Amino acid sequence: MLMSDRSLTPRDFAILRDILELSRSDHPEPAQERVFQLLEHLAALVGCDCLSLQEMDSVHRRRTYCQAYEEGERWIEPPGETSIENQPGVEVFWDGWWTSPCSLPERTGTSLTVSLRSVYGEREWLTSPLNTEYLQVVDELLVGYPTGAGQSARFLIPRDYGAAFGHRELTLLELLRPHLRPLVFQSVRPAGLPSGPRLTMRQQEILRGVARGQTNREIGRSLGISEATVRKHLEGAYQRLGVLSRTGAVAAMSGMNSTA
Repeated sequence: MLMSDRSLTPRDFAILRDILELSRSDHPEPAQERVFQLLEHLAALVGCDCLSLQEMDSVHRRRTYCQAYEEGERWIEPPGETSIENQPGVEVFWDGWWTSPCSLPERTGTSLTVSLRSVYGEREWLTSPLNTEYLQVVDELLVGYPTGAGQSARFLIPRDYGAAFGHRELTLLELLRPHLRPLVFQSVRPAGLPSGPRLTMRQQEILRGVARGQTNREIGRSLGISEATVRKHLEGAYQRLGVLSRTGAVAAMSGMNSTA
């Protein structure tokens, strides 16, 4: 896909440079913080107030990860919470999942960039149950990456009013898509946590938070346990993994089970 430089402003080029910098695998900041910054930059690049990085599990009909930026506010859906289940029209969303663009990463098995309005015509979208009973947006961009059987991570970029996304926005995100993939996997599948008996489920939950850059206090708050309990579980995890630090634990898990 080609796009004339004349369609980009100096501000756009500056934003793109910042996005590529945030996507570097050796960037010193935690993945979670970089995703927040990335969402803010994407909002400025494409003209949108609400963006998110989500992982969907279509087999169990749930959202397993959600990190969002909305009108200057940052938020993360706590582990175990699936607020999507309480949204009006969610049954319409899941019932039409396998025939909608939402499931394209799972259906094709490849990463891709698509907008709803590049699939639906204007009148078709206005009357689609996906729009009238669930999304209620003018358009939505999806940059999706398969993460497992029936699972995918995706940047979701809706536009509530104005014009549908055009060639400029689709082309920019398609060009960025391969560069963003490593950061996506570091966030939704941060460290290839082992499924064997070496770590308990609680230790795995806590180390997922560590890999996302959360403090012990933040991890404890999200899991409903004390900061002291978090430290105790971390000490046990360090012993089982044979490491001495948070960084060592993340590195050990990455080597045991790559998410590439």
